[in-house]
This record gives sequence, structure tokens and C-alpha cells, in this order.
Amino acid sequence: MTAKLTHFDELNLSRLNLISAMDQAEVAEWDVTFESQGRIVRVQCEALPQYAVPHGLDSDVTAALINLYIELGETEDGRFSVSATTLLRLCGWHNTGKYHATLRHCLERLHTSSYSVSGGRRDYPKGRWTHAKFHFIESLEFSSGDLMGTFDERTIISGRLADAIVASIRSGYVKPLDSEFMLSLSRPRTRALYRILDGARFDPERPDVQLDLLEVNLIAWADQCKIPSTIPGNIRRAPASPHEELVKRGHLRSVGLTGRGKDQMLRYEFVREFTAMDAVLSRRFRTYGVADGVARKLVREHGRSFLIESMDRFDTLVRNAVLVVRKTKAAALMHLIAHPDEYPYPSQSAVPGVATAQTPAIQTPATRSGGARMEPLLEMPGWLRNSGASPPSNQRKRLSTA
Repeated sequence: MTAKLTHFDELNLSRLNLISAMDQAEVAEWDVTFESQGRIVRVQCEALPQYAVPHGLDSDVTAALINLYIELGETEDGRFSVSATTLLRLCGWHNTGKYHATLRHCLERLHTSSYSVSGGRRDYPKGRWTHAKFHFIESLEFSSGDLMGTFDERTIISGRLADAIVASIRSGYVKPLDSEFMLSLSRPRTRALYRILDGARFDPERPDVQLDLLEVNLIAWADQCKIPSTIPGNIRRAPASPHEELVKRGHLRSVGLTGRGKDQMLRYEFVREFTAMDAVLSRRFRTYGVADGVARKLVREHGRSFLIESMDRFDTLVRNAVLVVRKTKAAALMHLIAHPDEYPYPSQSAVPGVATAQTPAIQTPATRSGGARMEPLLEMPGWLRNSGASPPSNQRKRLSTA
């Protein structure tokens, strides 16, 4: 089974957020009450003391299980069965003994922690707000090679998702989730916050409506993220690093803070044209050092096929020493994408030895028809320090190949 490029999140879970956006947790319960569209909503969690409340990496596991259930055909009884190695891959984790142990710990915590939602769960088909009590994983069993229940390469995990979660998914109360982007984020709490923010953008009564701006009270946001503090300074510091990464990676345009004390308000401005990246493009752009935010902008402006063709052309020119990168690969690739006519494929006569069984000569329409061959840009001038910028025509510089 292979993971799909387009994943989903159950909208009740992403809106209410049952996972603490903290890397570590010590508390065994939390109780949050808030107002939403004129309704009072109460969400509670009780966990076993040895596990603490679900947090951090548990967000990766819940997202993986939701999409696994969808890929398995959304069975009516909510049951799933998967190998430990496959589930690790869906979580975006390495297949090592350390992560086998972590996976088991997360599954145990999601199975034993109990949730109670009062007036906050949306029954999408009936258009009503309901109450629910459940464990994320209602039943859990797995195979193991020893009495300690250690996960290994042969472990098979079986279980059943909560009826409330199953009902929402089967009724279509889901939203898109860019799992490729989420799992590329550096820390568990950043991935959890991304998922919370992504869910907060959707109107619970009209899930087809997506917000570009979100303003929320700082203390209320701590409750939403399950940050165990009521001190404004502590709350501000907890998501500071995730905020920085989400802005840098192009998901958030800005994060602002206004007011004083407990009246402080967080203001999130989302990048409206945020574009989901497929796995191939995302991984390939990273090899050149192109930031995700820049890559998404390129996809919107040029399209996937043109970008892949441009990267192939770039690789060919560099491999055959027609293009010598003087600065960075990212800057050179950006210039090629912006000015493709200045970078024709090398012809047989221009690059001796290119036409081999392994690397056949590739020509542009101009060279095939006998048109003049343009000289490639071999050296990156100073203006390319700002990737994507176009130089004035009188500043473009080519080196003669004669």
C-alpha cells in the first residue's frame, strides 16, 4: 500500500484539537470550555498517569490512522489492520527500533485516553451539534515476538477507530491535509500547530469556506493548543518557534500580537494562494536548496510539467559542463526557470560526447531547425543573491564559449 499525495483530516478533530501542541506533556488531564458561534463547548481528556495526555508525535499517528482508514475503504465498523513498518512510513518516521517503541507508546496512549465533547461535535448530515465520549482507538491488538510486546519488522497492528470519528469521515466531514508539507516540518509541536491552524481556517457549519485571517484571544488559543499555562508570557513563547517556521515555509504570511495581559490577541494571516506540493516536486526542489515557499510560488506561476522539464534541463547542462554554477544551485535554477530561452539544451556539435547511450543529445526546436544557438549563462552575477529576481536587460552577462 502506498500513501496518497492528497490526504484528509476529520474536521471535528482538527477544529477541537485533541492533541497538545507540545513536544512533551506531564499532565494526565485537561478540561477546556469555550464559546463558538454562540454555543458553549466543553472538551475534556483523561489519560493514564504513566502515559500523560496525547501530545506531540501523537498528532502524526492520528493523522496517519485517519488516512489509513480512508485508504482501506472506510469500513462501517471502523476497523483497520496495518504492519508497523507501513504505519511508521505513513507517520513520516524512520523504520528503526527507537520509532517502533515510540509508535507502540503513542498507540497505547491513544487507546487508553478518554475524551468527552459536549455540544462541540458536528453531525454533518443532520446539521446538529452533538455530545460524544470516546477513545481515539477503541480497541487495539498487535503481534509481537516477545512477552514485552515489543514491535518489530513482523508486527501487525489491528484496531478500531471511535464510532464518532468513523461517522464523521463516512459522512464526508473532512478537509484536505497536505501531509507532505506537514511531515516535512521540523518538530512535532510545529506539525501539531500546523494541523490546528489548518483546521481553524474552516467554518464548521460551512466546511467549503476557508479563512485567510484568524484572530483569537491568546489565553483561548492556549486552551485550543492545550498549552498548560495561563501566563501570557509562557503562552507567547511556546509557539514562537513553530510560528517562525510556518512563516518561513510559506504557510503563514504573518503572525501578529496586539493588546496587553490577558486581553492580548493573536492575529494569523494565511498565505491565500498556498499550494499543496506533491512529493516528487517537493523532494526535488529541496535537493537544489529551493525553499518550500518559493517552490509553491513557482508551481502556481509555471505548472508542474514545466518545472520538471526545467529541472531536467538544468541537470543536463550541469552534468555536461555547459552550465557551471558559480553561486548556488537554487539561484542558478531560478534564473533558468525565469529565462528558459537563455538555456537551450546542448546539441551534439556544441557538447562533444553528449550523445551517448546513457545521455542522448537533446535539442530545442531552434537548434533542430538550424536556428542560432544561444550561449548559456555560465556565471551567476551578484543580482542572483535574491533568488527569483529578474535583472535589467543591460545587466545580463554571458561568457563566450568560443
